[in-house]
Amino acid sequence: MATFTANRKSLRKQSGFSLVEMMCVLAIISIMASFAWPAIVGIVSGDRLSNNAYQLSNVVQQARSEAVARHTYVWVGFYSYKDANGVPAVMVASVCGNSGLSTDLQNNNFTVETKPTILRNVSLAASTAYTSLPGFDSSVTTTDVALYGYSFPFTLNVGGKTNVTFTDAVAFGPDGQANLAQASGSLLLEQCVGMGLQQAPVTSKLHVAAIQVRGLSGDVSVLQQ
Repeated sequence: MATFTANRKSLRKQSGFSLVEMMCVLAIISIMASFAWPAIVGIVSGDRLSNNAYQLSNVVQQARSEAVARHTYVWVGFYSYKDANGVPAVMVASVCGNSGLSTDLQNNNFTVETKPTILRNVSLAASTAYTSLPGFDSSVTTTDVALYGYSFPFTLNVGGKTNVTFTDAVAFGPDGQANLAQASGSLLLEQCVGMGLQQAPVTSKLHVAAIQVRGLSGDVSVLQQ
């Protein structure tokens, strides 16, 4: 009998947590998760923004390489829109002049260079949002595509979207130099061209990235926190 009583006491000691103890543990986990969640969201958003910035950099560098290799002009344009869920996105496309002349764009004498790239959950950011980013070269005059507003546009048929108009075009010439396409269709050589991306939803400058393109050399650098 004494042995049976001892076994019952042992079983009580080996039993699991009580309901109250489990609720306390869950409450603590919930509180900790509520503090950690904003940081997790920030990290994920930062990674997405960084990926978008490097995607844009790759499109721009490829456009410059093609212009030099084919000894022609290649234009990179932007189309800002919102998807079916109302989330901002930027579509980037590049077209290549067929005759090697700077007037090919305005004469519609071009072919699509690359399949348009979609940068999701971002919008074009003004230079005032990214001039404080590490690596921004304030010693040169940077013209921002988001504020330029005088670009000669080009129109493409893209997927289910017909007649998508790309604006704020940056043009790379046969020498690799970066120019901005003016409303007249002529090209304007800039010291530096800036292209900024703002993560959606807009929260702070910590969610901004950009690329700088040197006008003369065409060198591309990615700027981010």
